[in-house]
Amino acid sequence: MQSRAAPVVVICGDVGAGPVPLRLGELAAQLRREQSGAAPLLLHEICEAPQALVEALASTKPSRVVVGCRAASQRRGELLAHLRRAGVPAAGTVVVDLQTADGCTEKVALEQSVALLSAAVARVVGANLEAPVKERTSLSAGGVSRRSLLYRVNTARRFVATWRQDRCSGGVACAPCLLGCPHGALRREARRVVVDGDRCNGCGVCVAACRSGAFALPGAEVEGLSAAAAVLVAAIRRCRSATGVAIACQHSKSVPRVGEPWLVLRVPSIEMVTAGWLLQLVGAGAGVKVIGCDDEYCETRVADLEQFVRDLGGVLAFADGRGAGGEVLADHEPVPTALAPGGDWIELWEPEATMRSLAAFGALGPGRTPWRAEGPGCSLGVVTIDPAGCSFCEVCVGICSTGALRAERNGTGSLRLSVDPGRCTACGACVTSCPEAAVTLERAVDGALLAAGRRVVARGPAVACETCGAPLVAGLSKAVLRRRLGESHPALTAGTTMVCADCRLGGRSLAASHRRATGELLKG
Repeated sequence: MQSRAAPVVVICGDVGAGPVPLRLGELAAQLRREQSGAAPLLLHEICEAPQALVEALASTKPSRVVVGCRAASQRRGELLAHLRRAGVPAAGTVVVDLQTADGCTEKVALEQSVALLSAAVARVVGANLEAPVKERTSLSAGGVSRRSLLYRVNTARRFVATWRQDRCSGGVACAPCLLGCPHGALRREARRVVVDGDRCNGCGVCVAACRSGAFALPGAEVEGLSAAAAVLVAAIRRCRSATGVAIACQHSKSVPRVGEPWLVLRVPSIEMVTAGWLLQLVGAGAGVKVIGCDDEYCETRVADLEQFVRDLGGVLAFADGRGAGGEVLADHEPVPTALAPGGDWIELWEPEATMRSLAAFGALGPGRTPWRAEGPGCSLGVVTIDPAGCSFCEVCVGICSTGALRAERNGTGSLRLSVDPGRCTACGACVTSCPEAAVTLERAVDGALLAAGRRVVARGPAVACETCGAPLVAGLSKAVLRRRLGESHPALTAGTTMVCADCRLGGRSLAASHRRATGELLKG
């Protein structure tokens, strides 16, 4: 059972000595009121002398720590290293940048600093400290030298995702993590998933794709990010000094400062962010924008998400009737939506995040004008199956991790394959697993299909036992054999039979009868 001890919030003394001086006592008191379990600790110059962190935490040895200072973005790696030296688990640490912007007032600085620290506390409280942590040391832009290798200067440490077999519920039939990894860092060996540490960049996509929690990566826990986002949205509704949430890559060098109209939510990489995250924040009445880093994968993901949300905003007009939805993601002041608040909890799991948002937009009700949005940034999918090419083997059903695909049979043995578009996350497992290449997938969201709910996409004819006439559940294996071998090997398919298990076990199949008759003739 993991520890749920209250986190220690370390506030650097330079927060109260910058261009916008803050009364640190008032900041600590306000934080105690916002987060009753938090224990604020004021230290001076921890950015310049991070060893003070180790000394201050040596006696208490807390398992969860939040650090707030003005140089957090530049000194994050160094601060995390000293926290590890103090015995704080990597999964239980969050570093918050409290650098103020020009023109920020003391009141706004206090409000936003409390909001950012409270969000970090909510995030770290739910962290799983028992999850394994792996790191890799990589060279930075300075290149290789003897000194860098001996003294570990000019190097950086990065977290690598870890797979936990005891949490993996899908086994060999689950593939969203493997298909979702943009760097090809995951592979399956026997019944295990292996993470290639040289390829894994700690983007967190596998964590967001796996609903069973089989992957661990510090800072990428969806529950903690959901809790932090909910705190930021509540602060936006309450104080109004900020009007939106900026989801920023952990490696981004340019993020909004305290005093600007954006509260920052750091993530390992924008690659793990889905359109449903943005729509959830918009549906909760907050503006939202995405800030990537220099990595090409991160930049591409930012562009895809922005384009899709803009397109969807143009179709649904959820930017308060002004513009085509681009204002929600613009660099200037965002336009908050006029939607009713969607509750106190922000849901970042897919497909719930997107579906909950669409419901808040009124996009799923009856009588809605037909609409559709598509693109690589879409978090849902539209699945179609070619009935003529489908063998009804149900492989696609077995590998669908969200239950979007379902197989049903009636009393005559006829099989129907149905799809729930509100459950499809466009992982592509059904497409890659289909032996007949009969499944196609589009990254799209269609209002009419979502409103209609689950629909039948392929119907198989009734298949009966050729001996006793009972319904079979073997699908159209005979038709598949004929389609694949009929022209070149007609002799192999001419004698194929569709026989139920009872007839086979009871020796009543046509083949068994033929063998008995042949045996009697030979005896005679």
